[in-house]
Amino acid sequence: MKIILVITISLVVLIGMIAIIANNQIIARKNQVAQAFGSIEIYLKKRFDLIPNLVAMLNKYLAHEKEILVKVTQLRSQIHAASDPKEKIQASNELTKIMGGLTLNVENYPTLKADTQFLDLQHKLTDIEDHISAARRAYNAAVTLYNNKIQMFPANVVAQLRKDKAAELLDISKAEQKEIDINQLVNR
Repeated sequence: MKIILVITISLVVLIGMIAIIANNQIIARKNQVAQAFGSIEIYLKKRFDLIPNLVAMLNKYLAHEKEILVKVTQLRSQIHAASDPKEKIQASNELTKIMGGLTLNVENYPTLKADTQFLDLQHKLTDIEDHISAARRAYNAAVTLYNNKIQMFPANVVAQLRKDKAAELLDISKAEQKEIDINQLVNR
């Protein structure tokens, strides 16, 4: 009788320890996802802060292409107003497409290409875009680890008790991946 009691208590303690470890691992993965998304937001904020300088610089040179600049400003406002991470990322993806096309359009302005302020802004923007891309990859890696953790036994039992849901990976749809046609934007 004592052996059965000791075995039962040992099993309860073992199951409790496994549950505590699984719970802590889920929390750690969930925090990694939040931290990775925070990194994306930091770089989006940097881009957000850089855009007014870029728009002001381009206004000097690209007066007849105001529509692009208006679209950039609108997207900047959408990113700022977005509360949902998915909305923020969608507006950011659209802005990335336009900014890429804008860089191509600048090729038509040798004076602008030679302007040191513009070159500095362009370099900063490229750097921020690279950081955003890396942050997105880190976010997707954190989401994958989190989703794996809450879907694999024994942590999935704890995750079900906690009512944890799988996080969504950031992906860019095929429509958003296509190259932007600056002429189409300018001639709207």
